[in-house]
Amino acid sequence: MGSRGYFRLIAILLLLVVAAAIAFALFAGEGSPQPWMYGVAQLIVIAVAVLLIVLYRKTIKPLNTLTGGIDLIKEQDFSTRLRPVRQRDADRIIELFNRMSDRLHNEELRIQEQNHFLDQLIAASPAGVLIMDIDHHVDSANPAMNRMLGIDSIGPYRGQLLQDTPLPLLRLLGTLQPDEGRILQTDPLHIYRCTHSSFMDRGFPHPFFMVEPMTEELYEAEKRGYRKVIRVISHEVNNTMAGLTSALYAMEQTSSETGDGDTAAMLSILLSRIDRMSRFITDYASMARIPDPVCRPADACVFLKRVFPFLESLKGNRQIAFISDIATESGEVSIDQVLMEQVLTNIVKNAVEAFSSDSPDNRITVTARPGYWCVADNGDPIPEETASHLFTPFFSTKPDGKGIGLIVIHDVLTRSGIRFSLGTGEDGITRFELFFKTIQ
Repeated sequence: MGSRGYFRLIAILLLLVVAAAIAFALFAGEGSPQPWMYGVAQLIVIAVAVLLIVLYRKTIKPLNTLTGGIDLIKEQDFSTRLRPVRQRDADRIIELFNRMSDRLHNEELRIQEQNHFLDQLIAASPAGVLIMDIDHHVDSANPAMNRMLGIDSIGPYRGQLLQDTPLPLLRLLGTLQPDEGRILQTDPLHIYRCTHSSFMDRGFPHPFFMVEPMTEELYEAEKRGYRKVIRVISHEVNNTMAGLTSALYAMEQTSSETGDGDTAAMLSILLSRIDRMSRFITDYASMARIPDPVCRPADACVFLKRVFPFLESLKGNRQIAFISDIATESGEVSIDQVLMEQVLTNIVKNAVEAFSSDSPDNRITVTARPGYWCVADNGDPIPEETASHLFTPFFSTKPDGKGIGLIVIHDVLTRSGIRFSLGTGEDGITRFELFFKTIQ
């Protein structure tokens, strides 16, 4: 029973007392009631009324106020304050309640500000953050994590276990033990430093993952190293070759003039080999001098249709069908057209060399859609042991390969801000895919 119920009960009891007093005044005597009895009854009524007022002000009103404070606590409303009721003990409790509410309100504001700051910090972080619930299901991710996963939002995967998702990076994260950090690689193009940690939330450990992309960091360090080596080797070899070429050329002319044909022929072969070595070194040196892309908006359809005949000519005399699947409304892309033409040339050359036979079903398809290009071939698939080394400098599976074609592609596309992937699908088709940012 609430304070109001107790007040009603006391009021009813007092009214019953008043009624009994009046009845006693009216019916106690044998004749007409005595005047003093009426006076007594009136005094009783006045006393009861005063008692009810005092009881309400001293007991019921403070109880109602404190009950309202309890309701505010239940509703977690710490912005409302109680007003004094002019009752000493109750006012002390009310003052304590108001001070407690002030502290709770300030603490709530502080926590909200901290949470807002942390939310902003996580959202702006270049490192990917994946937060799980206490049952180790996917809960939320920041924009950087979404970009690494290649998705717009983590929403479709919320509530799933990492091992049950179709995203390779998430499945790899599921192999990490608590408080473990490890380098993970989803494919030759993407390497990440990953850490599995947790924070306390309501007394329970709340797991999360931090993912930092390392691909560009490692690639830049590697590129600086091989560029320095190439410059040194190129300088030394070309200087040596220049002196040898001059001397051998003079000896060849002397042999020709003296009629020593065998010596002249041998010197001609040596000059030819030196020239080939010089061109070989020049090709490597060119990789260290790739210019920075100057990207400008270009109509994808117009550009691809312009370069398509040249790309088709790269097949030479081989029986390969070139298929153009270029949509008229492919939109605009931001590219350096000169460097992009070189990129496509290298991609198509690799596709042509993937065919080990002149089958009548050999096909290379160039596809273009808004924000997406693809060069696909049905040649020999990329072996698993080769896939992890595709973009390693100087790595090549061809007997006379230099291992620089894919490096040039990687360098140009990365510096142009174009995402890409290379691999053989389950259907046996090898695809080199390019993903462009949409130009508004």
